[in-house]
This record gives sequence, C-alpha cells and structure tokens, in this order.
Amino acid sequence: MNPLITPDMAVALGLVMSRVVGIFLGFPLLNTALIPLNIRIMLVIAFSFFFMSIFDLKFPVENFSLLHYTLLVLRELLIGFLLGLVVNIFIAAFSYAAELISYFMGFTIVNVFDPTFGQISVLDRFFILLFYLLFFVTGAYKMVIGGMVMSFKLIPVGQTSFNVDIFVYLLKEAPLLFYLAFKMAFPFVLILFMVNVALALINRLIPQINVFIVGLPLQIFVGLATLAVGTSLVIYFSVSVINHFAENYIKAIGIMGK
Repeated sequence: MNPLITPDMAVALGLVMSRVVGIFLGFPLLNTALIPLNIRIMLVIAFSFFFMSIFDLKFPVENFSLLHYTLLVLRELLIGFLLGLVVNIFIAAFSYAAELISYFMGFTIVNVFDPTFGQISVLDRFFILLFYLLFFVTGAYKMVIGGMVMSFKLIPVGQTSFNVDIFVYLLKEAPLLFYLAFKMAFPFVLILFMVNVALALINRLIPQINVFIVGLPLQIFVGLATLAVGTSLVIYFSVSVINHFAENYIKAIGIMGK
C-alpha cells in the first residue's frame, strides 16, 4: 500500500503550508475572529494539499539540513505575509475613510471595542464589512486564489531568495492608502465641514444659541443623511478600489517572481 504522504512530500507540504499560513496571517479577513480557528486551520490544510496536487511538489529529505529548511520556512512565511499586506493597504483605506467621516460627524466619542477589529468607530466597522461584502460579490476572492496559484509558479518553493524589490514597491504603494481614503471620504467630509463652518458663524453672530447642544445632533443627522444618499457613490468607488487592488496584487506577485 502506498503511503498517503511520503517524507519527500512532507518536506514540500511544510513549505507550501508556510506560505499559505503567511497569506492567512497577512490577509485581514482570515486573521480575525470572524472566521473560527478550526475553519482557518482546515482552509490552510485544504489549500496546501490543493497546491501540492497541482504542482506535484517533492523535495528529497537528504538535500535539506535543519538550518536550511528553517530558512526556507521563514522565506515562505515572509512571501505569504507580504502578499497579504497588499490586501491590507486597500482595507486600511476603507478604515481611514470611515475615521475621517466619523471625526467630522462627532462619532469619535462613541468608539466601540470589537474583539474582531479592536477599538474602532461604528462607521469603521460598517466600511470594513462593506469591503468584505463587495470583495465576494465582485469575485475578487477568485483573483486572490488565482494569485496564490500564480505565486507558486513565479516564486517556486525550495529557493532561499526572492526579489527584494517588493519592499520598494510596498513603500511606494503605501501612500495610496491615504489617497484612496481621502478620495472616498471627500464628499462627506466637505458637507460636514460646511456644516461646522455654518455652526461657527452662528456661534459668532448669535451667541445666545448653545451651538454645542444644537451642533452635535445636527452633525450626526447631516452625516447619516449624507451617507444614506451617497451610499451608491461609496459602492461605485469601492468597486473601482477593489479592481485597483486586483491589479496591484498581481503586480506584486510578478515583482517577487522576477
């Protein structure tokens, strides 16, 4: 009877699983409590065996020392984590946009502690969940899985090096977080800023009115009304952000594979 896993296959499985674990650690949705731990473990094992069967990976045990194998495992973890970090940039743009809107609405005083995301505002959680919804509705998850498959083609396991230009690429793309966030939040921030200016003028011209008592409910009402009216705009822009993410994700894999 042939064994299910030979020692040569076990060595390759450990390397493949290290890269998949790195991707799961860097991918925001997969490293949160939204998905139970046992489900994540099963996904790691399933993806690892899937990639093993596609590429038929085997490495002779005698060719690896313990130190060499440890370095290979660390390399695979780093590659997977960097791929997950690309996704993090775009999700952080949604989170920062929500923080900007929350600040002008006065929602920063109602932050909630969520064991999934930590200390965040109410709008922050809404925008992150909106990204995850559109991530699956638009089929971007297929791009992520396809990118994982492509990474094993362009960045073979078993090598001790990879293209370090990926770090330069990530540093260049990091400002994209603030650009996308401000672009998404700008219409809402502009309207709320005009409301703040109007309240400041009222406070100077009619000091008898308690602007603080009137202003805070007004800011919340205008902010929620603006979000309700502009939800279609947010979704439209979010889809373009996700498409931009797919391009950058494939480009990052190509850079590491050079």
